[in-house]
Amino acid sequence: MDHKIALELLESYAFGTLDDAERAAVEAHLLTRCAECLARLRDVSELSVKLAQAVPHVEVPARTKARLFERIHSTHHPAKATRPSGRLRLAWSTAAVSTAAALFLVWQTTALRREVSETNRLLASTVAETGRMRTELSSYRAEVEKYKGAMMLGEPGVRFVSLDGMEPNRESFGSVVTKPDKSAGMLYVYRFPMAPEGKEYQLWGLREGLPPVSVGMFSVDPNGTAMLNMKSIPESTHIVGFAVTIEPKGGMPQPTGMMYVKGMDPMEEGEG
Repeated sequence: MDHKIALELLESYAFGTLDDAERAAVEAHLLTRCAECLARLRDVSELSVKLAQAVPHVEVPARTKARLFERIHSTHHPAKATRPSGRLRLAWSTAAVSTAAALFLVWQTTALRREVSETNRLLASTVAETGRMRTELSSYRAEVEKYKGAMMLGEPGVRFVSLDGMEPNRESFGSVVTKPDKSAGMLYVYRFPMAPEGKEYQLWGLREGLPPVSVGMFSVDPNGTAMLNMKSIPESTHIVGFAVTIEPKGGMPQPTGMMYVKGMDPMEEGEG
């Protein structure tokens, strides 16, 4: 699966709203150890279910892989032995041939044992790492199931709006997850700076041709993450996107501070 597509589907994957083919494709992409996708998945898990950090990436040395593939190729496609000439055969004694064959066998056996040992080590490491990754993903999906009942995140038509960081806070990002009719939802934000004293973050619903409407206030934890439960979204039928700004504590009727993240509902763009 293309990296950009996998990145866009991560929230849907986490909440279990992908079909079997999409879910399998995302998991296959994650198992390639894509750094950006794994980092984002870990950010989501830290906020919602506080999972342990993923295991470190173990890179197989290129020279080792090349050596293993060469060994496998030579095993399945052995070179044809060259038949010695009659004169040379007569020159060799039976003892010399036996000694040479024995030495070659010892060398070959030793080399093969080293390769087998290295192969087994690499296979064990890969299997263990893959197993840990699958366990982590399964645990995360199981934890997220706890939220589905209250949020109805598993029902058809659930909406996901990705919020991208704005200058000068490009590292900040988030997601808004709403019910199909946008009447309620959840906001998740990550990598936000702590708000200065007397300030809070304010979520806005963006309306086409109309001023933004306030949806709620929130603060982030020391890790820069937060979750806002939007039990009721005002003017939900007119909202086409969301944005977050920094405002005086208690909020403002309209945005006045710096915008940190913003995103448009792709379903609204498709319907427009």
